[in-house]
Amino acid sequence: MKVSIIGASGKIGSVLSYLLAKEPYINHINMISRSKSLSKLEGIKMDIYDALAASGTDADIEVHDDSDMSVVEGSEITILTSGIPRNGNMSRLDLAKKNAEIVKNYSRSISKVCDTKLFVITNPVDVMTYKALIESGYEKNQVFGLGTHLDSMRFKVAIAKFFGVHIGDVRTRIIGEHGDTMVPLLSATAIGGIPICRLPNFENFPYEKVIDAVKNCGKKIIDLKNGSEYGPASAIVNIVKCIANDEKRLLTLSAYVDGEIDGINGICIGVPVKVGRKGIEEVVPIKISNKELEMFMHSVNTIKEYCKKVEKI
Repeated sequence: MKVSIIGASGKIGSVLSYLLAKEPYINHINMISRSKSLSKLEGIKMDIYDALAASGTDADIEVHDDSDMSVVEGSEITILTSGIPRNGNMSRLDLAKKNAEIVKNYSRSISKVCDTKLFVITNPVDVMTYKALIESGYEKNQVFGLGTHLDSMRFKVAIAKFFGVHIGDVRTRIIGEHGDTMVPLLSATAIGGIPICRLPNFENFPYEKVIDAVKNCGKKIIDLKNGSEYGPASAIVNIVKCIANDEKRLLTLSAYVDGEIDGINGICIGVPVKVGRKGIEEVVPIKISNKELEMFMHSVNTIKEYCKKVEKI
């Protein structure tokens, strides 16, 4: 599999390039950035080759600037990590407007030269996934975002720690916006196949505190170490691996919904999807509790408002 990473000189892009280079199903990686970051990319490439030599693995890595996007031709997946980070004085709408321009330009350029799967990481990811879909003209199964996959992993960790169980026994997910209106699905949460509400000590589970911690985890990491890269990059690898091996796993990604869940359509948002070689093979039409549906609709309406404001950028 050939993979292109746009924004490879950034925190997530550089770690992602290294992690993917170690995967046996990857034989070619394009690391792409703006021309001013090319020397940094060359250094990252050299560093990755040293690491691969130490582990006895190999991959073909090329460095390119983004002036000629024809280099993505033949890429089964193109991962878009480019975008400006949100600073303390910037609203989410300000961020959406600035990054929408970046996503628009890349999506249009990529679609002119390559029939690929476009995997969006740029924030706010649900809005940017929608922007990438409408600007690229790709089929809806080809464009998807990281969504609430990482949030779901963080929720999973919190549950495992509270109940003192192996993390592999926890099954849960968060749907909706990757942001303040995310919706944890306690109705779909179980440990070892046992619904969480039937477990001893469930009544003491600090739900509100845990959800608040999940929502603010990224910000806290940024405050502590000026950015999050290992978690997001590892989450991205999970999804690439799933596509490469046609695993048909049910993951919670930002995908275009077209009436599968309570008739909601015309939006990209975090929902359970079946992921395989074709990308998003199915949005899973789940049934959730009335309370969860109410929360999900609030999340949907929030994202739709942002999408309207960036649609014509």
